[in-house]
Amino acid sequence: MTARFDGEVAIVTGAGRGIGRATALGLAAEGALVSVNDVDAGEAGDVVDEIIAAGGKAIASVGSVTDSRYVGELVANTEASLGRVSILINNAGITDSAMVLKMTPEQWQRVIDVNLTGPFNCVQAVGPSFVERFKETPDIRCAGRVVNVSSLAGVRGTTGQIYYGAANAGLLGITMSIAREWARYRVVSNAVAFGAVETRMTETMRNDERFRDKLLDEILLHRYAAADEVARAIMFLASSDADYITGHTLNVSGGLHIGS
Repeated sequence: MTARFDGEVAIVTGAGRGIGRATALGLAAEGALVSVNDVDAGEAGDVVDEIIAAGGKAIASVGSVTDSRYVGELVANTEASLGRVSILINNAGITDSAMVLKMTPEQWQRVIDVNLTGPFNCVQAVGPSFVERFKETPDIRCAGRVVNVSSLAGVRGTTGQIYYGAANAGLLGITMSIAREWARYRVVSNAVAFGAVETRMTETMRNDERFRDKLLDEILLHRYAAADEVARAIMFLASSDADYITGHTLNVSGGLHIGS
C-alpha cells in the first residue's frame, strides 16, 4: 500500500521537540523525506537519527527562521539533498510571559520575530518552488501545501502574553493571504490553532496551580493534548486529503475554543 507522503519533501521548522518533532516523525513514517529545522543542533540531530533508524530519510538544518538568509539556505539545501519541497510546516515558535504594562520592547520583538516574521520568511523562500511546479504541470491538483501552526491565543486572545496572541493572530492572516495569492498556482495554505498541548512551552501553565485548574475547566475534554495526536491534524492538512481545503484554520483544542 502506498504511504500518504511517498515522494513528498517536507520542511518542518522547530522540529527538534514537541509538536514539530512529532510531525516530522509522523511524516517520515508515511514516506516523506523530511528536512528537520531547529536552533538546537542536538535535538534536530536526534530526530534525524530516529527517522533514519526507522528506515526513512531526513536531514538536519540548524538555524533560526528569523534570519531570511538562513531560510533561503534551508530551502536550497533541502532541495539539493532531498528534492523539490512540496510541504512547508511552519511550527517554530517561542513564548514569554509579561503583562502589557511590564513588557519590554525587546520581549515583544523577540516573539514577533520568531512566531510571525519566521513563517513569512519560510513562505517567501519556498514559494518559488511551488510556482515552478505549477508552471511545469499546470493541470496538477496541488502544487504545494503550507500548514501554519498557530494557537487559540491568536483567536481569543491571552493574558500575560500579548505578543504571542498578536503573532498568532497575524499568522492566521498570513495563512488566508497566502491562500488568496497562491490559489492560482494550486497551492493550499491552512493553519491549525492548538489549545494546551503537553510540550515544554506549556509546562508552567499546565503545572502551576494558579493556572492549571482554571485551564482544565475550560477544556471540554478536560485533558491536555499529546504532541503526537495533534501532529495528526497537521499531517491531514499537509496531505492530499486536504487538497480542496485552503484558507482554513482548524481548531484542535479539546473544545477549549468554545469553553467557558
